[in-house]
Amino acid sequence: MDFSAIEWEIDEKNSVITVKLPEVRVLSNEPDLDSLKIYHEEESIFRQITLEENNEALAALRETAEKDAVANDLLENARANAETILTTFFGSAYDLDKYKLQFTDLETGEKGS
Repeated sequence: MDFSAIEWEIDEKNSVITVKLPEVRVLSNEPDLDSLKIYHEEESIFRQITLEENNEALAALRETAEKDAVANDLLENARANAETILTTFFGSAYDLDKYKLQFTDLETGEKGS
């Protein structure tokens, strides 16, 4: 979530802090290239892998990783984590026994949790 896009306002009359959150999206899906290992290609019993094949495999890895992450509730977990962080943040500045914290979607205005 892009925290710089978050908007918030305080309704003193009703004691509500409304926090408008941007859409949760995957910002990056780069594999850890340092974790990849190349073994002695010249001595391999298998055929050599070309640079083009390697690049195609990396592109497929990125796509698969993003699909798997989304399928495993990455976006929902990111939203929940953002709300937890923001609740702590607002709790340090405002008395949450007095103020109700309300999360909405920035684009749609629909209420979250």
